[in-house]
Amino acid sequence: MTFVIELPWPPSVNDANKIGKNRKTGKPVVYGNQHMVKFLKDADILYLAQAKQLKFVPGEFTYHLTLNEKLRSPLMDGDNRGKYVLDFLQRVGLIENDKLAHGGSWSWGACEFGCRVIVKSYEREAA
Repeated sequence: MTFVIELPWPPSVNDANKIGKNRKTGKPVVYGNQHMVKFLKDADILYLAQAKQLKFVPGEFTYHLTLNEKLRSPLMDGDNRGKYVLDFLQRVGLIENDKLAHGGSWSWGACEFGCRVIVKSYEREAA
């Protein structure tokens, strides 16, 4: 099984959550960042437009994330943009669990929106 999905520009793990203080208790709290919320909303829209052609990949899988090179800035690193993409794929039921990723890679390249993800079933070789 393999599928390809176009998604919006994923937030960096470095920027996705913010630590603040609860106004009443003063205790530290982790708040979701607006970049992550926007990614999820936009990803839902793109997913619905592509859902008919997408197939569930059961069990272990590999993936390749292509980040839109036109959105790249000189200080950007791409290696921390895959987490929320995999979380989204799990949330909509295209993969069982992101912990089942056997391997993954990313690159800068051409894609229609923010990123393109290719997910393939991982077949273990017989010993």
